[in-house]
Amino acid sequence: MPTLHLVTGAPGAGKSTLIAHLAAYPFVAVDFDELIEPVGELLGMDIRTSAASRAWPGYNKLWVEIIALLLRGDGPLLVMCPLSPDEWERAVSAVPAALPEAVWARLDCADTDRRARLAARGWDEGRIEDAVEDAAELRRAVGREFTTSGRPAAETAAGLAGWVGGRAVRRASRRSGWGRGGRSCR
Repeated sequence: MPTLHLVTGAPGAGKSTLIAHLAAYPFVAVDFDELIEPVGELLGMDIRTSAASRAWPGYNKLWVEIIALLLRGDGPLLVMCPLSPDEWERAVSAVPAALPEAVWARLDCADTDRRARLAARGWDEGRIEDAVEDAAELRRAVGREFTTSGRPAAETAAGLAGWVGGRAVRRASRRSGWGRGGRSCR
């Protein structure tokens, strides 16, 4: 079975920004946020709000099922999600699909960057502080970090691609020009 790479990150870390940059690499990369609007339309609610928290376990379960389908292929899979390892385990336990053990990393940024990014989205101060607290919790839960502070998204994507694909991606990166500019992983 292919390797499952889970990249968690609190709001504002850059998960949705990086997903477009990861399309250039030879593996499948998906982001939990890619289905928020269509699922919200089906449910008749904005599932990004705390008022929709009763829908979150079902949304997470849906993603576990989608991931099981994607793992039918033979290459690595990178999934961007806002879940902690404990939340992931709860979602996995709710479905019959057998998934491989996940390899975890955390996408993060400086809290000043997070606050600025979320304020630019129109988030109020309370939601922003909740996101900062979520980031602190994820820092305690997941050690491997890729940062988006102070570096271009393409550079961080190259670091993630190296982590997911190892040597093969690094060799392909050198031949094609992917990933020039150094390492993203600390």
